[in-house]
Amino acid sequence: MLVVLVIAGLAVIACVVMVSLGHGGEMAEFPPDAPPLELPAAGQVTPADLIALRLPIGLVGYSTQAVDETLHRVSVALGERDTRIAVLEQRVAELSYARPQAHEEPKQTETTRPETTRPETRQPEDIDVRAERVDAEEAW
Repeated sequence: MLVVLVIAGLAVIACVVMVSLGHGGEMAEFPPDAPPLELPAAGQVTPADLIALRLPIGLVGYSTQAVDETLHRVSVALGERDTRIAVLEQRVAELSYARPQAHEEPKQTETTRPETTRPETRQPEDIDVRAERVDAEEAW
């Protein structure tokens, strides 16, 4: 009787080893109990999609797979939007930085013109020199 129990124990151990190595066949895959989520692709999720979303409820709460899939899609959508916002903010900053330089260049060219063409723009030093000449002529 002891021999029969040892042989049965070795047979059980051999079967366990064979199954653990993958020689005992595969488990059947069952279809999911919940219907697929009605969400668009990961990068195209809108707030209206999230408001209309009804996650499937399981025995103990929401379906973990559905919640994980929803969170993944929303995180991808937010990441893409954050990247787009950062790119657009950088473009705006570049354009606003380039714009003042463009406005300063014409002003600089106007100030480099000779000022003898317009009498209103004479320097105060020129007026003082002429006033001294008039005073000198009157004194003679």
